[in-house]
Amino acid sequence: MKTLEHNDSVTLPKLQPGAFMPKKKTPSRAVIWSWGLLFVAILTIVLAVQAHHKIVANMNMHKHIDAFDSYMKVIPLFIHQDKPYRSDRFPLPPLAMLFVAPFTLLSRPDAQMAWVLCKPLFFVPIFALLLGIVRRGGGPIPPPWAIALILIVWFFPVIGDIQEGQMNLLMLLPLTAALWLAQTETLTAHIGSGLMLALAICIKVTPLAFIAYFLYRRRWTLVAAAVLGIGFWLFVIPAIFFGWRQNLTWLHQWTGLMILPYVAHDVIKFPNGESIPEFILRFTAHLPAWKSTVHGRTVNHYVNIISLPAKLAQKLGRGLLGVIAVSGMLWARRNLASFRTRRYLLEIAMVSTFMLWASERTWVPHYVTLIFALFAVGMLTTDPAATLRTRRLAAGALAVAAFLMIWTSDLAKIFGPNGRHFADCADLVLISSLALGAVIVFGRFNDRADYAVVEPVGRQAGNSLPSGGVNTG
Repeated sequence: MKTLEHNDSVTLPKLQPGAFMPKKKTPSRAVIWSWGLLFVAILTIVLAVQAHHKIVANMNMHKHIDAFDSYMKVIPLFIHQDKPYRSDRFPLPPLAMLFVAPFTLLSRPDAQMAWVLCKPLFFVPIFALLLGIVRRGGGPIPPPWAIALILIVWFFPVIGDIQEGQMNLLMLLPLTAALWLAQTETLTAHIGSGLMLALAICIKVTPLAFIAYFLYRRRWTLVAAAVLGIGFWLFVIPAIFFGWRQNLTWLHQWTGLMILPYVAHDVIKFPNGESIPEFILRFTAHLPAWKSTVHGRTVNHYVNIISLPAKLAQKLGRGLLGVIAVSGMLWARRNLASFRTRRYLLEIAMVSTFMLWASERTWVPHYVTLIFALFAVGMLTTDPAATLRTRRLAAGALAVAAFLMIWTSDLAKIFGPNGRHFADCADLVLISSLALGAVIVFGRFNDRADYAVVEPVGRQAGNSLPSGGVNTG
């Protein structure tokens, strides 16, 4: 065996700095989801118990506690006594009764608790589907810090939806599923997407904006399926349970109460809402922004800067929406041959945001729909195709939205008893959506091909669709 002499040299491998330092293990996706779902489960149970206690503590009140409690009172009258639509205590079409009617078999506190426990079945799949839409479009998943900001912003509308017994998440789930399915550009997928979109529309009317979008994008199969689906969900399914005559009677009453006044007569019922027409009405017409009771006397509070006639202020709001809609069509005038592209997420983000801006009644819980814009801007924060300035603006917009959304909670009461009312009147959620929308619309990209088509749409074994798009002007 050879031994080393004094002059023999040994070459040792070169060690990198920190070679003996233990490597940090990043948690896997499964671990993150597990911890996230555990947090959601604990929070939901807490909110469910809180909701149960709230109803029990106020059982003797003649007024309803929240929207869902109102439904628990009036839906039995609809079902068993053929109650007509005379007020907005149940502002949804007859189909929506079928989703909440089973809860009327429980006591009011138990029904409220069960409804809260159902909410994760809506918002968890919505979040997962949005991640899928980003991946299918070839965009980067928002980094952890951006996800955190997204969750902060979305937290307050979701909590508002839960605590106020709203139906927004119930509508948002089929809408998100429809937009996810639309990316699979096959005949079957577009039929399914159209039916899901129709279901969302028949729960709440505002997703009608997406029929206009898909029509503009020349997805004829999807649009046809949505139109037929509206007839199916609005007429056929409720008629099975309520009968044709009663369902048609309710639909006629509901349309006259909830649709025609706003669409045909420009009537804006709530000047304290947080849509664009409501914002304009509140600041340009002498109408009470909120009311309070002082020593048994009702006091009106006004924030208007000028005093235009209410009808004129309503027309100004409607006109501004028209300008925004036309501007959006010009912004989206480029061809979009495939929905498997980042551009698709940007466009559906703006359509869903326009739904909030244009709605007859919009408050913080309705802004759960802002999740599309949040994911679009979150994607832009690290997208290599976006310019550095756009990435920075995207990060700034998320931070601003998170900061503003915090003040939509009771934290605003630190500014006094009317602090929450002033925060609502300032339309912080509307400002947040405008900031996010500005980044989406005015963002700039180094490689515009990444915002055109990721992969071409081809014909597949008799189950594919020809590519469609809007001709550039």
